[in-house]
Amino acid sequence: MAQVVIVTGGAGGIGSAICRGLAQDGMKVVLADFAEEAGNSLAEEIKRAGGEALFEKVDVGDKASVGRMVESALARCSQIDFLINGAGVMSRIPVQDMPEEEWDRIMRINLKGTFLCSQAVARRMVQRKAGRIVCVASGRGVAGQARAAHYAASKAGVIAFTKSLAMELAPHNVTVNAIAPGATDTPMSRAGVSSDEEWKKREAVPPLMGGLTTKEEIVGLIRYLLSEPAKYLTGQTFLLRTPR
Repeated sequence: MAQVVIVTGGAGGIGSAICRGLAQDGMKVVLADFAEEAGNSLAEEIKRAGGEALFEKVDVGDKASVGRMVESALARCSQIDFLINGAGVMSRIPVQDMPEEEWDRIMRINLKGTFLCSQAVARRMVQRKAGRIVCVASGRGVAGQARAAHYAASKAGVIAFTKSLAMELAPHNVTVNAIAPGATDTPMSRAGVSSDEEWKKREAVPPLMGGLTTKEEIVGLIRYLLSEPAKYLTGQTFLLRTPR
């Protein structure tokens, strides 16, 4: 029986790469996203390529919606082996101009969503005494980011949440780790960047290890964290490229 992975934000830029990569590895992928058309389209693409995938619509910031998604995934797949908390949003606004509602929106999806999805899935993993959870944080959660303090704060929260949950679930043979990519070329990262020229300038600024984080690097690290050699690795945050 194929292992089952839920990928929240599965229709997004990084999430879709994760879904394709894990499906290629023979996993049954549950694409959990609010974007119904994009999610169904990607699920069909994966199936045409010979993989197994299904779409579940979810609002990760709503407990009832998360509960319905997890129950439906279990009904359709029988078990959940892995959870990738990939759902995330960002915007670029200076703190002095930031509406309270925008702060709350970012926290609701990025941090509360990670909590709600992990909570719902962890209950099942504890029952089975097996499971892996990977949270997609950000290098900005370590380094901070001007004009995106709400995003950086939410991702710092994801990192702290990951460490704490790992302590709780270790006795139950469930690992919890985070990956923290640097800047990655996705529609979300390009939001607020006015032109290709401005993006190229960002790409040209060298961090300690040069270049943007690639989707292939992200998928490769997740593959390792879900693998047998990583079965005792938990509570860690892995930086992919040093943040600018």
